[in-house]
Amino acid sequence: MIALAMLWTDIRILLADTTRVWWRLLPKILTIYILGWLGFEVCLKLAVIAGDLTFWLSLVIFAIAFVSKLTALVLILRMVGNALGVRRLIPQEEYEDDDRDAGVTRLLALTLLPFLGIYTAFGMIQSASDQMIIESVFRSGGAFGDQGILGQFRLNGDNVPTSRYFLVVAIIIGTYILRRGVDLVHERTEFRPLGILVAFIEAFFVLVTITAGYDLLSKLPIWLKNRQFMVWIDDLTHGIGNVLAAIGINPEAFFSAIGTFITDQLWPVITSGLTQPIFWLAIAALVYGSSVISVAELWRRGKPLASRVRLARRALERAAHQELAQTDAGPTATGRVLAEIREAFFGDLDDKYLPTLHSLRLILRAGFAFLGAYVVVYSAQTVADTLWNWALNETIGGHQMTFWMVFLPAQDFLSSLPFEPWRLCLLAVALRRCLMIFRLRAETAGTMHPQQGAMDAARDVAAADLASRGRPVPEQVGV
Repeated sequence: MIALAMLWTDIRILLADTTRVWWRLLPKILTIYILGWLGFEVCLKLAVIAGDLTFWLSLVIFAIAFVSKLTALVLILRMVGNALGVRRLIPQEEYEDDDRDAGVTRLLALTLLPFLGIYTAFGMIQSASDQMIIESVFRSGGAFGDQGILGQFRLNGDNVPTSRYFLVVAIIIGTYILRRGVDLVHERTEFRPLGILVAFIEAFFVLVTITAGYDLLSKLPIWLKNRQFMVWIDDLTHGIGNVLAAIGINPEAFFSAIGTFITDQLWPVITSGLTQPIFWLAIAALVYGSSVISVAELWRRGKPLASRVRLARRALERAAHQELAQTDAGPTATGRVLAEIREAFFGDLDDKYLPTLHSLRLILRAGFAFLGAYVVVYSAQTVADTLWNWALNETIGGHQMTFWMVFLPAQDFLSSLPFEPWRLCLLAVALRRCLMIFRLRAETAGTMHPQQGAMDAARDVAAADLASRGRPVPEQVGV
């Protein structure tokens, strides 16, 4: 009964708070959402037109379309989070200055990878590519072919030429070097348009990398078929089939029923019903900065100093990097080159990949009651959105292709307008609820407030650790 009461409490809080903040910020949310949608649709139209000229220009514009979409998403999440006071939950003495506060372009650069990753995993990028196929065929007979805009460098299929693998690797390496170079110039000059250019290059790089990685993973079942342990599994299946046949059960019907249940019932529940909402919440948490995630982890573990050392180390590394960029004094030329190489290859690991994993781990440890309530509310929103789309399609009815070429963007906009902004508000409300749960646990355990001198001790330990590894330490800290 206590578990059910906690579940119902979380459901009620999520529904009420989400609807309340959605209604209060609705004009601002709609303004940002409409601008993002317009940018996305205009870029898709331009990408189709550019496809008649050159595939690569079309692909760049296609990537920029998702930058427009994600910019609106990030701005809405940030605005709703500020209205809910997500960052104000962090005590002042534990607050850490984060690069995400530097501006929207920096925030986009740090969150493009996980956002485009989830878009790819759940078919949103492929859906946009399919839409471009239809428009391209209607306009000019299909500039992209039957595989869409992504078909020129896809690695799926049985007869992928070796040259395409080299092409994809060259694109990934070249784009990565270009992005790191422009990013370095942006850090030195602080010229704002370069930040926007970095976001566009990052989107192109991530789009190509994730698509190629997804195609390579899709080849895994083919590779597994030729492995010896698959023969062992076949022998085991054959043995089970003989046992079933001996007791009067049709083995083929039995295994077919199990396969149908997994593919048609169980797998959609795992992906759409469980995985998708949890991944969306974990990625949305990145918008509010690593300090929010790290302090929540600190509350959860109840080990302030051990967790703060990592926070202090990151802060000192950033401070040392800024000092080095602002003064001519510092390591030798060789040392600076090595430092830049280290930052080029491992900077992204700390800035983008690890925070995503930390955020996902944190969300999964919020408790079954909260996760159950969140999944229930998210699923209810998905069902409502599906019903709304069905009603809209029934109202519009069937029409000729010429009608849909004109009205399809508006239909997509109307289908997502009522529930997508509400879903984004739900992500912010759920994250705040998650933080409040961890904070309440810390208050109950008596680890809410740091011990006297814990912050200074963590900073000293982090500085000593950096010095022992030959890494630069800010002058104001020293060891």
